[in-house]
Amino acid sequence: MTTQFDSPHPLNRRMVIADNLELLKALDNETVDLIVTDPPFAKKNTFTGTLKPPLNAEEMALEKRTLADWGIRNRPAADKANINWPDNGDATARFSDIWSWEDDIHEEWLEKIEAQHQGVAKVIDAARYSHSDGHAAFLSFMAIRLIEMRRVLKPTGSLFLHCDPTANSYLRLVLDAVFGHKNFRNEIAWSYRTGGASRTRFSKKHDTIFFYSKSNKWTYTKPKEKSYTKSKSRKPGVVNYGGGQAEFFQDERGVYNWVNMRDVWNIPYIGSTDRERTGYPTQKPVALAERIIWSASNPGDVVLDPFAGCAYVPVAAERLGRQWIACDINPRAMTVVRRQFNKFHYAVDGQNPELEMEEGRQTALIADADIRMIRPDDIPERVTQDPEPAAAMKPRERRYKVPASDIPAREMLVMLLDLSDYQAWCCGFANRRQDGTVIRKPINFHLDHIDPKSAEGSNRLPNRAPLCQYHNQQKKDRRIPLDEFRRQVAAAGELQVPEEDLIDLIWAREKTLDPYIKRVGGG
Repeated sequence: MTTQFDSPHPLNRRMVIADNLELLKALDNETVDLIVTDPPFAKKNTFTGTLKPPLNAEEMALEKRTLADWGIRNRPAADKANINWPDNGDATARFSDIWSWEDDIHEEWLEKIEAQHQGVAKVIDAARYSHSDGHAAFLSFMAIRLIEMRRVLKPTGSLFLHCDPTANSYLRLVLDAVFGHKNFRNEIAWSYRTGGASRTRFSKKHDTIFFYSKSNKWTYTKPKEKSYTKSKSRKPGVVNYGGGQAEFFQDERGVYNWVNMRDVWNIPYIGSTDRERTGYPTQKPVALAERIIWSASNPGDVVLDPFAGCAYVPVAAERLGRQWIACDINPRAMTVVRRQFNKFHYAVDGQNPELEMEEGRQTALIADADIRMIRPDDIPERVTQDPEPAAAMKPRERRYKVPASDIPAREMLVMLLDLSDYQAWCCGFANRRQDGTVIRKPINFHLDHIDPKSAEGSNRLPNRAPLCQYHNQQKKDRRIPLDEFRRQVAAAGELQVPEEDLIDLIWAREKTLDPYIKRVGGG
């Protein structure tokens, strides 16, 4: 029979094929109990796997019909949309984890982050200089989605975000800025054994799962795990133990008692011949999602996975009697969901398949679950409005050491950009909309110096200048006066406006001197 929920979510048991940002924006405030997700890791690689078994004729026809409904009727159109075209020679599961600041980032993301979440903006900016533009692009992609994830979580809700050492330190800072560092609960190490070993460093055999709650009250079921005793004299039964009493049990491994679960989880990786294996190159085991869902939600709660390609979260949620919503940008994900639910003896599209049970395998808890695909046009419209940014997201007044600066950097940047109609003083770059109008916001600009600090140039307003991101980095490497640097930029053909249209630096110094004296009372 179908499990009934007291408050069914309108998207329960739906695989949404869309950009997950569109789904997240469409979800109402505080309607999700738990988010469990395995996003890209910024690995600078394109991952490709072969579906096991390959697509059959019925699956290929179904995918082609789906894509045709979206106006994608051939391989070139599918390649342009970054979707795998289904045919006999391309039964693959593929996604790109390579990030570009120029190609992958939307201006409206940065505007929202800069305006409402300046702590996040600072982290992204730091990543550009401490790592790369690609890492900053990845963090921008994740940050705008994490902001929406926090909004849709209920006050008692939590997020479990899967990552690895490639970007986990940067993601931790973004999560602190979005959720608040006081709502960090755990850094879980998923430890596993796989083939291969390094000869030059310790072998990498764990991933990280960050656990954040939305508030200081969150759902946690106090999960236990077995702790085996090394004492040869310990027998099953109730004994005085550790200042109290403990009950010991016995199984084939030995005598054990139940203790609070640790933050290191030893869960086997999916083997190449495992029944769960889909062919997705970064697939995670259902047991991993089951442990999270079991620990941080109650039966009937709503579980969301915005990056649900290999379907391990929907399967785990279904087995544990939770509602679930899944999203992936590629229609191939629905084929994988169908396969995985059939393996676990769940129904798809309202049809309960007559599958022969394997000997010794338990039947599904929900045998006639109605799993359906939702396309972008079918996502319900949102009713609620954006809430005010949480205290953790609001910009804080920055305190500067003397004589580092007398005016906050952002205020100084705005004052200087007003002088040049929001054009960079190095090359004339300006943020523009598609219609050519200038965006009058201090986005993609950085403060530098007219006379470099190496030549005793000060940090005070009359010696500061707004540069574009590219030339700011170039000038830092060269440590030369701005007028000389502008001649080099012009010689390299990198000016965005005619040279005579660049702001006059002598005039700019004079224009900023009076407001500086009035503001700080010094020369």
